[in-house]
Amino acid sequence: MKIAVLIARILLGLIFVVFGINFFYDFLHVKPPAMSPTAAAFSGGLYGSGYFFQFLKVVEITSGLFLLLNRFTAFFLLVLLPITINIFLFHAMLAPYGVPIGSAVLILNVFLCIGYFKYYTSIFTAKPTV
Repeated sequence: MKIAVLIARILLGLIFVVFGINFFYDFLHVKPPAMSPTAAAFSGGLYGSGYFFQFLKVVEITSGLFLLLNRFTAFFLLVLLPITINIFLFHAMLAPYGVPIGSAVLILNVFLCIGYFKYYTSIFTAKPTV
């Protein structure tokens, strides 16, 4: 189990670091497939805000680096969880061509959250005491 968690953590960290940096420097030169009008409108609104994708990619790069360094891993898995859910749902609902990568990223994140579950037990205390 430890080796599977290590491989998943490194893989998820690399995915977010590489694709996050690629947003700023475009070194992969990947042309995205044509999007549906709904997906284009959704993405256009986020790009049009002028800050959202820049902020998102900085969070992705930072979280990915912390996963690679194995520091505050449980915390950054929780930070990445809504991002991975949104990636999956975007592709499942609006751009089906990306469902395989969206599913893989979500599976890796959920698998790692299960692997690090012992660090979340205090979060799920029904009546915490101060």
